[in-house]
Amino acid sequence: MISVKLERRKAEGNPIRVGWVGAGRMNTGAICQTDSMVGIVNAIICDIKVEMAVRAYEINGVKRGDIVITNNPGEANDAINKGKPAVTETFEILPELSIDCVVGGTGIPEIGAQVAFRSIQGGKNVILLNVETDVVIGPILHHMAENAGVIYSVSSGDEPGLITELVDRWGGLGLEVVAVGKSPVSLAKMDRYATPDTVEEDGRILDINPEILVTFRDGTKTSIEMSCISNATGLIPDIRGMHGPAAGIQDIAKLFCLKSEGGLLNKRGVVDYARPLLLPDGSVDFVNSVSPGVFVLLRTQHPQLKRDLEYWNVIHSGDYYTFYTPYHLASNELPLSIVWAVEDHEPTVVPRFGLLSEVVGAAKFDIKTGTIIKNNYMMYALNELADTAKKDDSVPFGLLEGAALIKDIKKDQIVTYDSIAPKVDSMLYHLRMLQDKVSPVKV
Repeated sequence: MISVKLERRKAEGNPIRVGWVGAGRMNTGAICQTDSMVGIVNAIICDIKVEMAVRAYEINGVKRGDIVITNNPGEANDAINKGKPAVTETFEILPELSIDCVVGGTGIPEIGAQVAFRSIQGGKNVILLNVETDVVIGPILHHMAENAGVIYSVSSGDEPGLITELVDRWGGLGLEVVAVGKSPVSLAKMDRYATPDTVEEDGRILDINPEILVTFRDGTKTSIEMSCISNATGLIPDIRGMHGPAAGIQDIAKLFCLKSEGGLLNKRGVVDYARPLLLPDGSVDFVNSVSPGVFVLLRTQHPQLKRDLEYWNVIHSGDYYTFYTPYHLASNELPLSIVWAVEDHEPTVVPRFGLLSEVVGAAKFDIKTGTIIKNNYMMYALNELADTAKKDDSVPFGLLEGAALIKDIKKDQIVTYDSIAPKVDSMLYHLRMLQDKVSPVKV
């Protein structure tokens, strides 16, 4: 049990020491959650905006004068060893420090790649709240971590962690996993062609950076997260980009079954998503929707198991049974992954199946030759079977950022390698090229 392990560390005076990269909304929440726990401490926080890192300590009662702010690894290590809170602007020093785990929470694929690679090379466990990195180079990072004797993992709490844990639970109990998915509130206003400019007002109202909000609104985040889940569980997208019907709790079992049974699916064992139901005034119907949670659709034909599940009033249709969690707690449950990695040497979410699903990019409008791609403004993401993406020569979505177009592309066209000059001076690009060489996707 986690509480027992942490209580033991507290008693031994040997808390898990955590280094955080990024002090944005998600990581700050996780930092606060960790501060409320025993046997684990926030040893150092890194952010290019020092004040954000300082604030993450201050809101937990730490006095500014007690915080050591330094980019010098020796000074940072002295602070950590003396139990003093430390702040730095440069994540590169974290692998040199006396910490047990590094958490990368920036959401920027290139930063995620550098944080993970440097941490693994430095013999540190690494947890990423950064599926954008994982869907591009997760397999090679997992392989490197295994060879180094450390853990690489995507975090618990967010949808990939929560769904993967549920698949493990129910699949481990011997039930057939038919479909899994998320139902984000943001997709109530789904718009493949949204840009940071078009969602700016909503971002102000919701207090979310428009460049982040747009990835939820245009479906990019959903495709990325469900690809991460695919590579971790072996479940696959039924079609490119998934189905994504408007579906509430009572609809899941009726829609995510085979076409021959009146549903949408060509096959069982898929990743997908459900857009939330709406009330007459256009707001989300949180009572009847899964939003903002996740669902797992299971199947059994065993008469006793069916009687048992129905005795407990599990929502069902025929042989299909719907289980759902009406929330996901990305910040609050992230520390679970830290404890599992350090204490149990177990990852929460890793691409055990290799690159089964790929994330590709499609243009939001016609784009001319010579344009430097900026994903949030110009592209939306779709998940696809990795072997199909390779056969089509599609570029991984994460490698499109900063690439130059060498051919005109049309609206909704999937970007292929013959259309771009990729940005090659990045850790993400070089690790992906290495991954493609040592673990090529078969077509």
